[in-house]
Amino acid sequence: MNETKTLTIRLPLADYERATDLAKARHQSLNKLVQDGLKSIEAEESEKRLFDDFTAIAEFGREDNDMDFAFQAQAEVVAVAES
Repeated sequence: MNETKTLTIRLPLADYERATDLAKARHQSLNKLVQDGLKSIEAEESEKRLFDDFTAIAEFGREDNDMDFAFQAQAEVVAVAES
């Protein structure tokens, strides 16, 4: 069974109204809207960390990195998947 924690938040009236309107439009509760919003923020931050990490790897020793082998391996995987 999932444990839950109840919390109270304070929102400006305009934000609360926008949130309730959005929840209604999505046919979900305000609680579910907030949960989905948190998951979305977490996913965005994870994608940004990955992007930043791969950018750092690419920048490190840029001239020394030979990625041709990776492109060849990817082409082989795609070819197998398509057949």
